[in-house]
Amino acid sequence: MKAYYRAWATATALASGLVWSTQAQAQVKAPQAEKEDQAIIVTGSRIRGVAPVGSNIIALDASKIAAEPVTSTNDLLRRVPQVVSLGANRNGGSAQNGSANATRGAGINLRGLSTNATLVLFDGRRLPPQGTQGQYTDPSVIPAIALERVEVVADGASAVYGSDAIAGVVNFILRRKFDGLELRARSGFTGGNFKEQQISGIFGRKWDSGNVMVAGDITHNSALIGGDLPWYQDNNTYRGGRDLRVTNCDTGTITAGGQTYAIPSTGVTSATASSLVAGTSNKCFYNRYDTVIPEQIRYNILGSFSQQISPAVRIFADGMYSWRDGKIGQFTNISATVRNTNPFFVAPAAGITSETVTWSLVPTNGGLDMNPYYGYSWNAVAGIEARPFGDFKATAYYSHGQSADVANRTVGVNTAALNAALADTNPATALNVFGGANNPATIAKIRDNLFIIIGRTRLDVLNVQTDGTLARLPGGALRVAAGAEYRREYTFTDLATGQAASPVHVTDAGSRNVKALFGELFLPIVGRDNAMPLLRQLSLSVAGRYEKYSDFGSTSNPKLGVTWKPAEMLSLRGSYGTSFRAPTFTEVSTVAGGAGLYYDTLPGASGNQTGIGIAGGNPNLKPETATTWSLGAEINPMRGLRASITYFDIDYKNQIIALRGTPGILTNPLYASFVTLNPSAAQVSALVGSGLPINSVINTNAVSFIVDGRRQNLGRAQVRGLDFMASYDWTIGKVKMDAGVSGTYYGSYKFQAVPGAAVASVANTLNFPQKFRMQGDVGAKVGIFATRFTWNHLSGYWNTGLTNYQHVSAYDTFDLSLTAEVTRNFRIGVDARNLFDRNPPFVDTTRGYDPQSASPLPRVVSVNAGVKF
Repeated sequence: MKAYYRAWATATALASGLVWSTQAQAQVKAPQAEKEDQAIIVTGSRIRGVAPVGSNIIALDASKIAAEPVTSTNDLLRRVPQVVSLGANRNGGSAQNGSANATRGAGINLRGLSTNATLVLFDGRRLPPQGTQGQYTDPSVIPAIALERVEVVADGASAVYGSDAIAGVVNFILRRKFDGLELRARSGFTGGNFKEQQISGIFGRKWDSGNVMVAGDITHNSALIGGDLPWYQDNNTYRGGRDLRVTNCDTGTITAGGQTYAIPSTGVTSATASSLVAGTSNKCFYNRYDTVIPEQIRYNILGSFSQQISPAVRIFADGMYSWRDGKIGQFTNISATVRNTNPFFVAPAAGITSETVTWSLVPTNGGLDMNPYYGYSWNAVAGIEARPFGDFKATAYYSHGQSADVANRTVGVNTAALNAALADTNPATALNVFGGANNPATIAKIRDNLFIIIGRTRLDVLNVQTDGTLARLPGGALRVAAGAEYRREYTFTDLATGQAASPVHVTDAGSRNVKALFGELFLPIVGRDNAMPLLRQLSLSVAGRYEKYSDFGSTSNPKLGVTWKPAEMLSLRGSYGTSFRAPTFTEVSTVAGGAGLYYDTLPGASGNQTGIGIAGGNPNLKPETATTWSLGAEINPMRGLRASITYFDIDYKNQIIALRGTPGILTNPLYASFVTLNPSAAQVSALVGSGLPINSVINTNAVSFIVDGRRQNLGRAQVRGLDFMASYDWTIGKVKMDAGVSGTYYGSYKFQAVPGAAVASVANTLNFPQKFRMQGDVGAKVGIFATRFTWNHLSGYWNTGLTNYQHVSAYDTFDLSLTAEVTRNFRIGVDARNLFDRNPPFVDTTRGYDPQSASPLPRVVSVNAGVKF
């Protein structure tokens, strides 16, 4: 850490800020190379120099990447309207298995269909999955300064890259031929205690027959604490919401004989039991300690090498390594069953011999228990490229990658020690939950509670492929790509519970292999040489992929694409494809990745309820399947003006979702088949004694629900909508101006919770994508100065987790940047993210906002600097 701050101080002493401002998103045209051997492979196709026919490509180039006021590659993508923040993100959130994100990593979720439905690639190659359950791929392992461009194909790419690219693919492409040295630094802060800093650099050298590049960054953010956010509340009655504060307070609340009794702040004893008042309770808000965004530091390094060893043969190698660690606060709450054998027992009414006391150790501890986590990921690739004949190019590579994530919760509430201390009859060592003093050794035993989640993955890929021209047609070159791939996936999980001196490990591991054959044909029916009126271009693409899984059988998935240009200024396109995703190891394992029983507190119809949430995999899962198609148009009616629109349609069947902790699950009728309200004592006893791991203290006398949150094949998701973009460049005197807008509108999002259930319209509701997402900006440049103003818009939606649905307001934030290009190689600047300090819209749930849709960050002002040599 000290080394980090020394490096940061050195960088900021050189310069104070940089931002390169420009549009956050634009369409990309197929790269045009002057020579055949310089042709670039565009995401969505394996054929050099051919854009994916019929598909819409969303791209950010190096200047746009540098311009965004963010410090991670993941946050960069989350500003693209097609990317939805459901699932794993650093703010938290529990939809789509987000509650299993124990190390606060972040994945990419196209269309809101889950991070598992989006394939993340690194120069067209897979990275090992991350998370304690291997449930996402976090692109933040790649330093943003190393990126030449990012390309997104959001209409499925299974036939090209793998059958699991259901919602689409995101490809991060390196600045391989960078020559020189570039350094950047960023320091941002809010009006509170939150700060973020980043230093990054890239070095590259080119020579006649090869090149080498090395890039890296160090990123640190302090914790964003709930106490710095006035709106971060559980009691939202002041704005028309519910009081969702808990009764786990110091002092706590007694529940006995169907009544509640608030323990006075001075405590209660048998002598003062008459002071207890029936129908009262203590409610508290300790979220001022909460780590809304945990403190984290990340180190990334990446390198690439290429060398031509003969006119026809080139060798290459790539490698990356990423490490991150941080701390997450954990509430130390107790729900205790106390019997009259406890020396401190207080009977609030005659005849009571057993009662429940809700209590908290947070004030005693001086705050939350800070539990560390860490994760690392690395990947190495080596390959050879040859030109066997004509313009054909053949490539073979082998890649090996590994990742690990560890959530090290070594303090909490140990069930056995708690029950022993409550049953202890010795006043010197028994636990007093009635507001009196406790023996420090007793508290230490109770807090000695291991809950360490470990997840490791490995990924090996062997790939061979070739592409080139088969024949010359009147419309152009008939081109083909074909290849084969073998990959092996391995996952290991370990859950350590018990006490430090006697840990209990529940481990599981599994692997599978996938063999694939793929091919692609590009057919230019009409091109430049045979163009005619209303038929300037007509191209057809046919791709197919066959995959055989060692555990889930085989699948074949085609993709068809067509592009028609009736005029030079107008292009029409369409695509069709199918997808298949086999469940991962942790999705079918009943014990992997923290599976078991949890004592959860969830908002119910009238307030908080406590009960049992079941987490884990399901060995009876079926593979997911999907059919996707799209239609689109792009128009360039005049110089500087471009616009496009794309209609998309996704029919997603057997979608695998984990439901534990999903907001509104107790009240939303969609999930009724997974919820048992007011279970009987026999049902609770049977579940607790079923042999499933018990991962938190469960008060069996206060269970008002059982939620089966294990992964399920939910019935079906049918998603339809429009992507759009427009951009215009113009000049006013010496001022260069540009403006742009891009967004997504969901015309329909229909969801079937289980096969055979009614189909519900869920667009614009909590836990699903909002109907409308948009980003617009306008920029100006004069002389050495440039500025950009950006509007980020998210439409209002409905919180269906209440009996009477709540309408959540639209969320609009604005960013402003100012830069000065002091010299050709040195720029400085300042930017403000969330310029007008907009709070997240109020959502009547715990914490008062939806972390899956809104950022908790207030205004963040950053100074930036960049220098090139």
